[in-house]
Amino acid sequence: MADPFPPSRRTRIMRIALAISLAVNLAVAGLALGFALRGHDGKPPRDFDMSLGPVARALLPEDRLAIRNALKTNPDMPQRRPRADDIADLVAALSADPYDSQSLRATLAQPVGRAAKVQDIAATVLADRIDAMSPADRLALAGRLQQSDDKRSER
Repeated sequence: MADPFPPSRRTRIMRIALAISLAVNLAVAGLALGFALRGHDGKPPRDFDMSLGPVARALLPEDRLAIRNALKTNPDMPQRRPRADDIADLVAALSADPYDSQSLRATLAQPVGRAAKVQDIAATVLADRIDAMSPADRLALAGRLQQSDDKRSER
């Protein structure tokens, strides 16, 4: 039986599907990184909140603001990179002739690596802020954290 999709058409369809899938993944990683570096009205940046959510919600507003400012001024924080640059790198890796699998993998790993670095820095900044708290402030934080957990358990 004849193949309904000749090899050239299959290749083209697979490349398009792969490009769309990778673009969506890069967009999600780019959004996470963008929100991580922005923060809103003293609230923790989004990826900080996603990875350390209960603790971030239990912090006082001034602690969240201090953490946000520390993240913004941290020299180790990865530079924001426009999503278009990541997609341009991805398009170049997909279009390369000959195709280089290692180049594609490195391109895909870049936004993931930046997001992981942001999370590591956020955890360190949070720990430093907690280290600087008085015993009474740490105890109050623990109480708010426990209260928040109790409320979630009741739902």
